[in-house]
Amino acid sequence: MKKVTVLSALRSEFSGLIERMQRVVAAFTIKNPKPVFCVMVALMLCSLVLCFTLLRLESPALPKQNKFFSKIEGNLGAIGKTAGKLQRVIEIRSALEVLLAKDSLDKKDSLLMEQLLGEIDSSVTTKK
Repeated sequence: MKKVTVLSALRSEFSGLIERMQRVVAAFTIKNPKPVFCVMVALMLCSLVLCFTLLRLESPALPKQNKFFSKIEGNLGAIGKTAGKLQRVIEIRSALEVLLAKDSLDKKDSLLMEQLLGEIDSSVTTKK
């Protein structure tokens, strides 16, 4: 079964017209090679002139950033950092609750608890 797409449907619908146009263009280029070549060279020269003269635009000036929007952008970054710290504190809290639920703590548990509490202290205190 042949897959039907928009392109294949258009090709099958207009195949006769496309073939006829190709034959006309081929016959014209074979019959008149010099004018076709001259038109091609003229178009390339026009493109060259336009590219290096008329279409040479100065770069538009960058719009001045509003202080209000720059302040909002800075605050959005701070909100993201704070959310990450809060998530880490919640994870540490759940780990501490597991440790505190134990009946007895050994030295390894005590060191882990001390490390977790130190991490909470370092994340809560911020230097500006």
